Amino acid sequence: MGKTAKKSSKREKTIDDYMQDQADAAKKLFIGSTMNLSFRLAITVLIPLVGGIKIDQRYDSAPSFTLAGIVLAISFGTAAVMSTVKEVNELQAEESKKGKK
Repeated sequence: MGKTAKKSSKREKTIDDYMQDQADAAKKLFIGSTMNLSFRLAITVLIPLVGGIKIDQRYDSAPSFTLAGIVLAISFGTAAVMSTVKEVNELQAEESKKGKK
């Protein structure tokens, strides 16, 4: 009976290790995708917005290009978020397939 208890304990430890590995992988994926998204949003929002402001200042046409920059920033930002979500979903699907094999 002592051997059965040892095997069961060893198996539980293996399952716990597996669950911990899965949790660590999920944390890394979350942190990586969050950093990626923040960088993408910074670029896609700041460039059109600052560009619109600078063009308005140069041609004294405020707020025309600033508003156009805001519209572009919202569009590009939405595209960046959707792209990042799609990438994360694909990575999760790949991990899920690896886990099932």
